[in-house]
Amino acid sequence: MTTPNLASIMLLVEEAGKTVLLTGDGHADDILKGLEAHGKLDNAGRIHVDVLKVQHHGSEHNIHEDFCEAVTADHYVICANGSHRNPDLDVLQTIIDSRLGAAAGDTNAGRPFKLWFNSSAKRAGTEKRTEHMEQVEKLVKDEATRNRWRIKHRFLTGGSKLTFEI
Repeated sequence: MTTPNLASIMLLVEEAGKTVLLTGDGHADDILKGLEAHGKLDNAGRIHVDVLKVQHHGSEHNIHEDFCEAVTADHYVICANGSHRNPDLDVLQTIIDSRLGAAAGDTNAGRPFKLWFNSSAKRAGTEKRTEHMEQVEKLVKDEATRNRWRIKHRFLTGGSKLTFEI
């Protein structure tokens, strides 16, 4: 972990029964420790939020299976454009699998969820990033096709805006 990554802002916002977890460039273990220290995890060590901003552009170095099972969301926001191969394909698969696999006793794992991307292959900018974002789109769209009622997605394309209400 670099000093700038450790210094990034991580916070849990709670307002009118809604929750948003902003993870910055934090590491999964640090985020979980913070949630635990503030008594935000249930007896099984889990939390469900309305919105999770996936940490560090969906990098494989900052998120793991235990985190994905402990922290679930109705909306996952992924800010990455294919640079440095982020979001990582294995990270996306882990998020999806954690929701579809329904960890023992997790009442939220079977609920529908949506993946929001602030980019797309059309907006990636370079050939290398475009190729990666094409792989991201294929993975997500294939999973959404297999699991129609449970997975939705939105990629930011052209002049569209990425907004939603919780």
